[in-house]
Amino acid sequence: MSYDPSPLSRDAAKTLRQIAEDLDSGKAEYDSPRSAALVLRDLHKLAEHLPRILLQASAAVDRMARDRDDATRVARTIGEAATTAANLIDQLRHAHEAAQGVRAR
Repeated sequence: MSYDPSPLSRDAAKTLRQIAEDLDSGKAEYDSPRSAALVLRDLHKLAEHLPRILLQASAAVDRMARDRDDATRVARTIGEAATTAANLIDQLRHAHEAAQGVRAR
């Protein structure tokens, strides 16, 4: 029996929002370049799943849409998001690799 994954994505979004808010407010801070590199690694791992999730969402919308024009438009937009996510994966990998080489003062 399958389940609706939207609560899991909502929880992930909530967690990332909390991290961003805590960093913005000063409640949280990176304690070393290694700490920042680990976050970049984790964000890379998270981003690796985005294209597949986006393509599954596109297929679901296509399967359930009444209007074919709507489904086609949404599929195109989601496809562009999946391409952007693939580029993000590469950028995060590069950022993580670069951050690993930084030494603390």
